[in-house]
Amino acid sequence: MADSRVVILGAGPAGLGAAYKLTQKGFKPDVIELKPYVGGMAHTMRSDGYLWDFGPHRFHSSNPAIIGEVRNLLGEELEERYRKTRVFFWKHMYDYPLNAGNLLKSLPWHVAIQCFLDFAMTVAKNKIKPASDDNFESWVVNRFGRRLYDIYFGPYTAKVWGRDPKKLSSSWAAQRVAVVDLWDLTLRTLGLRKGDNNFHHTEYKDLFWYPRRGVGSISEALAARAEEGGAKLHLQARMTEIHHDGNRITEVIYEQNGQTHILPCDYLVSTVPIGILLRSMRPAPPPNVVEAARNLKFRAMIFLYLKLNKPSVTDDHWIYFPDPKVIFNRISEMKNFSKQSAPDGKGSLTLEITCDLGDEIWTTSEEELYERSIQGLVDAKLIKRGDVLGHFFERLPYAYPSYDLNYESNLALLAYHLGGFENVITGGRQGLFRYINTDHALEMGFCAAEEIATQEIGTKVKRVGEGPVYFG
Repeated sequence: MADSRVVILGAGPAGLGAAYKLTQKGFKPDVIELKPYVGGMAHTMRSDGYLWDFGPHRFHSSNPAIIGEVRNLLGEELEERYRKTRVFFWKHMYDYPLNAGNLLKSLPWHVAIQCFLDFAMTVAKNKIKPASDDNFESWVVNRFGRRLYDIYFGPYTAKVWGRDPKKLSSSWAAQRVAVVDLWDLTLRTLGLRKGDNNFHHTEYKDLFWYPRRGVGSISEALAARAEEGGAKLHLQARMTEIHHDGNRITEVIYEQNGQTHILPCDYLVSTVPIGILLRSMRPAPPPNVVEAARNLKFRAMIFLYLKLNKPSVTDDHWIYFPDPKVIFNRISEMKNFSKQSAPDGKGSLTLEITCDLGDEIWTTSEEELYERSIQGLVDAKLIKRGDVLGHFFERLPYAYPSYDLNYESNLALLAYHLGGFENVITGGRQGLFRYINTDHALEMGFCAAEEIATQEIGTKVKRVGEGPVYFG
């Protein structure tokens, strides 16, 4: 069994997690990666004494075994941190998840009163007759009220996803929006209620871990262990075709250094975007499957990295900017993750600009993107223009799966089609079209290895990163 030929597409945490665990079970998989580095979105760039991630990454998990594996890989390199996140709007900073004290203190008094009265009426109405959650907007309004939605949730969601929140799925809100009882928070702010508030939304837990040398250290350690165990990593390699006989994948074709290579395949683990996987299959899938794959959209991301002539901007890990007039939607400060992320006396900021491939923002010149971004930071009184020592851009075409109202039916059709192949496992954010975190991707890789070793394909990976156990 261990002599089975396993091909893994993608060297992110999911793909490398699978390779790492497979080598422990005696397999020697081939890993095909388009980039010249490992880690995917969890890669760390290092240059001139700076560390740069693709946006803020914090490692946390509800699965103690995953934490234990990463600790075993990195040892003392993995350090504890306590998350601090805020939102900047209406010229003030607000804690996130929303804090009643901040809202009462910083919002104009008439707006704060409107928010809480609206919230109270919403709660009362839903107790009498629960409202339906038809889309992202209705889901949030049903839990926070219309006024808070109009102030923060609506503008930020429209900005990040480039779509009317009415056209986004309510399941997306259920996964990623932290639900808190604002009346409970108000009573605690006024000192009228004590004890645990039972707020345990895993996506916003305070404690997390971060490697001193950047989140990419996790993938680098996985890759090193996998190669020691006999795995072969093919970097700067482009998968071009996947051949099958109708029931099983038989071989994978890839190009590297101008040459074409053929890998016989007994098991395929794919973490590449699910649409790319399907479009690469020969014979091609039926037209309705191809169309469903085309209809699954990813949101792209432009990153602007700033080197600063100051050691610190804030003590936040990241800050959200819902104002549509500000081109970036989030900034993060690496030095609050790791003191080794910049030279002594220097600092850095990472700005995230979401867009769609080929849209107005994606095609805007980098000079204009830079100017608009710096102006946004200056207007927020976070930096002065003279603080910037240098900058550069990076782009990711497949950053976030976009959960429109039809994504579930499209995804179900693709899953049904791929389920007809007895030796295919898909995983990771792009492979499953699921907005997951690094720990989920890693666990998916471990589960993929277990499925192959036990020949129980399709039994474990798909259950990782779904439901309230992860996001609720």
